[in-house]
Amino acid sequence: MALPTSTRLKDGRWAIIRRAQPDDAEAWVSNVNAIGAERIYIMTEVLPRSVDEVRKQFGDADPRRELWLLAEVEGTVAGGADFRRGIHTKNSHVVGLGVAILKGYRGIGLGDALMRAGIEWARDVGVRRLKLGVFETNERALALYRKLGFVEEGRLKGEVVLDGKPVDEILMALTL
Repeated sequence: MALPTSTRLKDGRWAIIRRAQPDDAEAWVSNVNAIGAERIYIMTEVLPRSVDEVRKQFGDADPRRELWLLAEVEGTVAGGADFRRGIHTKNSHVVGLGVAILKGYRGIGLGDALMRAGIEWARDVGVRRLKLGVFETNERALALYRKLGFVEEGRLKGEVVLDGKPVDEILMALTL
């Protein structure tokens, strides 16, 4: 899949899926922090890197080892995904990934578009396995991952506490 690409969303709007560039660092940090502040979808509440650090990370990204994607809807960066290969010889065939979509843009196909672009990139660079962790309470994400062929490989019981209650982190993978 050539990037950038556009996709029609369930609500009729169009999204552009593209590689993140250094100039996107501020939007990336803002989005991750907004999603983290909800305290229910991603592990972090505040990204532990500055805008300048993320800008450098995007600029230095090795396109065969990592992919940072953004989803734009009507000029707004509405979501993103990161796909990163293992750093050791023994796990360089595996990509760990994360997806984060802003409130108001969920359930319209952005996660699907980001995941499909990342899976295609993984195939193109010779990755054989993708893995992720997702909170058991994130039913929309679980349904997407299952639809794409990810299978549950394990659970970390009570790994996170959401709203005062222990929640499992489900470990899932897709073999390419």
